[in-house]
Amino acid sequence: MTDYDFKSLSPIDFEILVRDLLQEDFKVRLESFKTGQDQGIDLRYCSDSDHTLIIQCKHYVESSYSDLLRQLKIHELEKVKRLSPNRYILATSLGLNPNQKQKIMKLFEPFILSPSDIYGKNDLNNLLTRFPRIEKQNFKLWLASITIFEEILHSKVRNVSRDALENIEHMPSYMYKMKVFSKHLEF
Repeated sequence: MTDYDFKSLSPIDFEILVRDLLQEDFKVRLESFKTGQDQGIDLRYCSDSDHTLIIQCKHYVESSYSDLLRQLKIHELEKVKRLSPNRYILATSLGLNPNQKQKIMKLFEPFILSPSDIYGKNDLNNLLTRFPRIEKQNFKLWLASITIFEEILHSKVRNVSRDALENIEHMPSYMYKMKVFSKHLEF
């Protein structure tokens, strides 16, 4: 599994990645909005006027959990209370432990329904493993990954080698020896 830190993404790129992953996971279309003042709504799903899901994306590269928590208390909590969604999901590029998720959940009661409604770095990487198509279409994400870059760079060699091995496996041994011998006779 690739372990992305999401540093190569801008805040809007991070939001798009979260949208794509959660749309795939939830099997719904999420609304996204233009950048700027979003009133605490980065992504939204409304099945009807009474059932609203709000998703907030916090891209905190090289920041700390205490910075995130402070930001949530000062800027997001009042917005969420005013919006009063049926369900609130938070996605962040920070890695979170169970205790940190519990504190965030408690801060947003009753809107965050469970710790699984808080997506940290590890949760997002897990979704990328489950949905490799999303990983492939977010090139800014994997361009920084040497593993994926090398895979792309060497894919033709791997494919040709795999095809040659399959041909050899299906060829009778005497034909293989004749082919090798005839290669040595060519000038």
